[in-house]
Amino acid sequence: MIVEIIEILLKCPFSWEKLKEMKEKKIEFWAADGLNLLRIIEIDEKQKSFYMVNQSGKITWPLKYQKLEEVHNKIHSGETDLISYEIDKLVPTWGNYIVGLFKYLGCDKV
Repeated sequence: MIVEIIEILLKCPFSWEKLKEMKEKKIEFWAADGLNLLRIIEIDEKQKSFYMVNQSGKITWPLKYQKLEEVHNKIHSGETDLISYEIDKLVPTWGNYIVGLFKYLGCDKV
């Protein structure tokens, strides 16, 4: 079981470097609701956090990479489901956006 989880995590493209690449390339992706087109607009290397914006200009508060990594690992270990209201418990308000980000990145557990 542990070996299987490690293998899944190694295959999954979620990483700080991937988020920076998405910002640099101005990559857009859909939130889980399919209604909000998002992109990463700012990255804070010192705080290791980032901001996303939707098509109507609504900007997230700083999303900490460490927290997202924690959520990502809980999903892959089976501790939580990758559904917006479950993620909202871990990252309040932005669960729908986080699920969209993980889906865009092609995480196997999505």
